[in-house]
Amino acid sequence: MYDSAKPQDMKDFRQYAWDYFHYHAKQRLTTFNFYIIICSILATGYFTALRDSATTGFGSIVGALLSFLSFIFWKLDIRNRQMIENVVEALKHIEADAPLDDNSGTPHILKLFLYEEAQTKRAKESNGLWPWNRHYTYGRCFNLVFLVFGILGILGCLYGAATF
Repeated sequence: MYDSAKPQDMKDFRQYAWDYFHYHAKQRLTTFNFYIIICSILATGYFTALRDSATTGFGSIVGALLSFLSFIFWKLDIRNRQMIENVVEALKHIEADAPLDDNSGTPHILKLFLYEEAQTKRAKESNGLWPWNRHYTYGRCFNLVFLVFGILGILGCLYGAATF
């Protein structure tokens, strides 16, 4: 059915896929921003609890909560990323049928998702030894933030329990 679709149907498919992509990409960033706000509030609460020796047990609870929320938001991000990857595949399939000539094995620049995939692959192949020279995707960066806050939460929980 897809291969025999009319041009108007293809336009509708493209718009449907783009709207789906836009919604879930925006949802992913909004969720991550919400996570950062929650972690900032929890970290502030944790350090406030550390200043008062009577509330160090509270610091342990806050640390555990920070680790737990890091895990939950990481899992939410995985789900959002899966939904985005699905629609990206659909958009790349639509782009592959576009009557635009590729340039020496590189997709035409107007085939945005195919072109970006080729650029990313090239960037990953030229990774250097130093972390600042490597290619980082949104997923990798988000995962690093989840990991750091998760570890800080565990350390905070352990420190709060040890001083309780």
